[in-house]
Amino acid sequence: MEDHVSVTFEPEGKTVADSSHTLLELAQSANISLRGECGGAGVCGKCKVQIIKIVGSLSEPTEKEREHLKEDEIAEGYRLGCQTKVLSGRCTVYIPPGSRTGKRVISGIGLDEEVPLEPVVTKVHLSLTRPTFADTRPDRERLEDALGEDAGMSLGILADLPATLRNADWEVTVVRWKNQIIAVEPGDTTKDTFGIAVDIGSSKVICHLVSLVTGETLARTHTENPQIMYGEDVVSRITYASKSPENLLKLQELVINTINSLIEMACNESGISPDTIYEMTFVGNSVMHHLFLGVSPKYIGVAPFVPVVGAMVSFPAKDLGILMNCEGMVTAIPLIEGYIGSDAVANLIITKIGQKNGVSLTIDIGTNSEILLGNRDKILACSAPSGPSFEGAHITSGMKAVPGAIESVDIEGEILRYTVIGDALPKGICGSGVIDLVAELFLAGVITKTGKFRDLNHPRIIVDGVPKFVIAWKDESATRSDITITEKDINEFLLAKGSLKTGWTILSETYGIDPSQIDTIYLAGSFGTHVDIENAITLSIIPDIDRKNILFAGETAVGGAKMALKSISEREKLRQLLAKIEYIELSVEPSFNREYLASIPISRT
Repeated sequence: MEDHVSVTFEPEGKTVADSSHTLLELAQSANISLRGECGGAGVCGKCKVQIIKIVGSLSEPTEKEREHLKEDEIAEGYRLGCQTKVLSGRCTVYIPPGSRTGKRVISGIGLDEEVPLEPVVTKVHLSLTRPTFADTRPDRERLEDALGEDAGMSLGILADLPATLRNADWEVTVVRWKNQIIAVEPGDTTKDTFGIAVDIGSSKVICHLVSLVTGETLARTHTENPQIMYGEDVVSRITYASKSPENLLKLQELVINTINSLIEMACNESGISPDTIYEMTFVGNSVMHHLFLGVSPKYIGVAPFVPVVGAMVSFPAKDLGILMNCEGMVTAIPLIEGYIGSDAVANLIITKIGQKNGVSLTIDIGTNSEILLGNRDKILACSAPSGPSFEGAHITSGMKAVPGAIESVDIEGEILRYTVIGDALPKGICGSGVIDLVAELFLAGVITKTGKFRDLNHPRIIVDGVPKFVIAWKDESATRSDITITEKDINEFLLAKGSLKTGWTILSETYGIDPSQIDTIYLAGSFGTHVDIENAITLSIIPDIDRKNILFAGETAVGGAKMALKSISEREKLRQLLAKIEYIELSVEPSFNREYLASIPISRT
């Protein structure tokens, strides 16, 4: 008979009873915050926990644990959550601050162009004539006659129609989505017409509540995407979702619950009812798009990387369980191809590169970076699998852009200065800080172009098993441990930036231009807003062009979703824009290996 097992996670105080899963899996099942960037593969080492009490037995430390943990740490009870199981008895596990997911810092939209307000959702206030013996038209026909057109409606609305009309004394407001009646409301409710624009990112979810009468954005809410518990990158989530229908449903429920929470927050902030939200437009990469819809992303993850659906599609909100009018519609902005989703399409809406004569480059830097190059004639697109190091993962002291993260670094001689998100003591370093650090180390002559330390006698280099450069000494850090970077960390970062450079280099070659001929560069996404331009150019993350033509586009994804929400014309432009886009699969390009190897070392373009 299997021994009873119970695991209590502190400081949450939650107890889970299960002997067949790892500590990471148990934390995920209980919605406890524990980092798992590599999806439980034992690669990132971020799920470090401490066993503070055990009455029973644990699994033995694995080789992967010994790669990430020192022997004295293991002796003190530290383990990797993704590798450890409680085999029997009771166990109390402490999750240190550095192993928790935090609330990510989100920037606002940099480019938020106004568009003519012509939403798909419209309202018409009607005063109907009452039935008489001389006028016995059925209620639906009476409504359509007053409306001046035939319109479909659901059986639910039809069933409620007699009571709605009579209780409202024949004065009602008809809500239409395209030519479909989605609500009949008592009185004049024309001013209460709202929509939601959502960006479902791999790391974060952003929601904007919009008045479809004035076009004003009434509330902006955001939070971490809880799916990160099942892997930081989209490949890990494809793997998890593909294991069983239950796993796919779990990931869908997580993101839907998150969106509903954000909608509730937005409604409370603006004082409106969710019943007056009639459409939601959303964007996301291809995997996030599929997971939200509950569609398996399995075949996006294997060659030739084919999604289930890519066109603009709409579904009733009630089919997805979204907190809005149950007869309202959820509209998916179209995907491009492969991993490149509707967030990249939204990027094009905001930056308008498809309407310009000059050639523009847009880069949305992240775990799966999306790169677009083109003008009004044609647009090339590619996906650069740059890994999670831009998000602070796979770096010894790496962390997300949350309070306590070092976000910028400056080195002058032997003096190192840094800034920390939230003006707190540092806990680690996030992606923008890593970019600064690597560039500054190179310019200061501390590392070679391949990321190797030149002089191990440097006052900030310690040798603790492997050489480490100290960014913040333990007496100045929140963790009371040195915040460091190793040659392995730097190499991980150079591989990621090499993927980015390979992407825009191959797109430029295919387009027939030199990167120096690019007119404008747009850095999209929250991460791009925090990048130091000079350091990004030093590392060849972006081409070296006139600085005034390098623009921070900000959160283009939710901005594009919002423009599509507000304007039918923008949706039509989308269809025209998609016809101009040519997808380039980097991995099958003849020059890929050559370009990638050449792009890894630090060499300014």
